[in-house]
Amino acid sequence: MSDDLAVKEADDRFFSALAAMFTGDVTPMEDLWSHADDVVYLGPVPGLFHKGWKAIDEDWLQQGKMKLGGSIEVLERHITVGGELAVVHAIAKTKGQDPEDTADQFTIRGTNVFRKEGGAWKLIAHHSDPLPYVHV
Repeated sequence: MSDDLAVKEADDRFFSALAAMFTGDVTPMEDLWSHADDVVYLGPVPGLFHKGWKAIDEDWLQQGKMKLGGSIEVLERHITVGGELAVVHAIAKTKGQDPEDTADQFTIRGTNVFRKEGGAWKLIAHHSDPLPYVHV
């Protein structure tokens, strides 16, 4: 499999892991991330900036406990692969537990950085920002 396709599949797993986390299952997210000390997570909540796997995992566990529900759909994605690192920029649409509630829908832009570890593409950085002024 080409690295471009493998990175796309890893990024698809990120969005599937988010969907699982919305139901309370954080295992797919934990499996996707590198467990190294140099990983970073800057989520859509103002001020959220975690460094190192332990802090990131604690955050995902807390999010999973909330069982937020809802869904997320990738609208657009651009993948750049170079050697052992890959960067994915994406625009995604989120919906809350009630898909008809447009007040609970918004667009997110995000960046994922993957590193090839032991032949597998592992997530080493995630950054996302909600775009509340853009409704899809």
